[in-house]
Amino acid sequence: MKNNKFRYGVWGLGFGILIMIISCSSSPKPDVSASAANAEPKINMAAELAKIDTMLKADTPSAVVAHESYLRALDMMEDGKIIFAELFYKRALANEPTSHFLLDELIKILLKQNKSGEAFPLLKLAVQSPKATGDNFLFLARLYRENGTLDSAALYYKKASDKISGNLGVLYEYAQLLELVQNYPELKRIYDILLPELDYPPRLLEKQLFLYDKTGASDSATAVLLGEAFRANGIQYAEYGFLQAEILSNLKKYHDANEVLLTLFYMHPSKEFTSKIALRIANNYEMMDSITVAIIWLEQLLTTEPENHIALNNLGYMLIDHDKDVNKGLSLVEKALHFMPEESSYLDSKAWGLYKVGKYEEALKILEKLEASGMKANELWLHLAKVCEALKLDERAKAYRAKMKE
Repeated sequence: MKNNKFRYGVWGLGFGILIMIISCSSSPKPDVSASAANAEPKINMAAELAKIDTMLKADTPSAVVAHESYLRALDMMEDGKIIFAELFYKRALANEPTSHFLLDELIKILLKQNKSGEAFPLLKLAVQSPKATGDNFLFLARLYRENGTLDSAALYYKKASDKISGNLGVLYEYAQLLELVQNYPELKRIYDILLPELDYPPRLLEKQLFLYDKTGASDSATAVLLGEAFRANGIQYAEYGFLQAEILSNLKKYHDANEVLLTLFYMHPSKEFTSKIALRIANNYEMMDSITVAIIWLEQLLTTEPENHIALNNLGYMLIDHDKDVNKGLSLVEKALHFMPEESSYLDSKAWGLYKVGKYEEALKILEKLEASGMKANELWLHLAKVCEALKLDERAKAYRAKMKE
């Protein structure tokens, strides 16, 4: 068996206080009965505000007050008097409680003052409206995240990302939360959206590698990102190139993987890294049925590193498995076992060699010990089935072949 271990803000003030402050601060209402000769042309404030928010009822006294209060709020904001702006927004909303626009503006000014306690129930109300905006969902998600209710935060981040389609900043925030709740399938979905929209960004690369480390799921998007990082930085990002090749190998793109690995190899990295590259190249050539080329790579590696037990085992197993030279293969595996006598993959290689030379009983003893040790691998089941068939242990052989299908 080949050893592949080398892969490395609730309202704030009472309504009475609110009215008192606003009454003191606001100017007298315009005399709507004034003649055209003594006054400016009458402005239909309700209709004006209705243009902003169609939920307002035009030509009603409350709409007029709401619009006046809204304009005063804007003046206060422009003068930097945020607290007074908040009070005018509250008066406007009190006169037009069905206005989502006014509710949204009040929420924003509360959050601007870090009054998350007051904004929170208003946001919960806002997201229930058919006019809910992506920002409503996003702000609520952030508040849930701040108070530690991560599952609810994830729910509203998803709604926000769906509502604000294409907003990469929201997707980044959502991805960070998905890491915390360990929702890796959804995290991968978000990365799949992000990747085509961006050039090579180090932060996204870090995230993608995190996902790969957690799931082990090989995908082309990760390979592409790693390749861009490697090409942009060369030998400094050699590990990214190697990881790209590993993913490509897992995707059975062996030729593409070897192109990356050969580029790495001729950059002359460290000796240890060169060994890893050579081992992976040989493995890929074997998977492409280029056994002779694979053997050459392993033999060349052993001329410079004769005690590389991984190369000794892999070459030995290759010679045995492909019936190139079983006895030489056994000899190489024995040398590998001298360095790592308890390594299960090396013992499996030896058992397979013994089987090939007809020593079925010896092979069975080794394989049974491996099974008893807890080793589970299709290769082990196959070897056990073959040995049992050779010993006419047909029922056992049948059971091992069944395990291969589980």
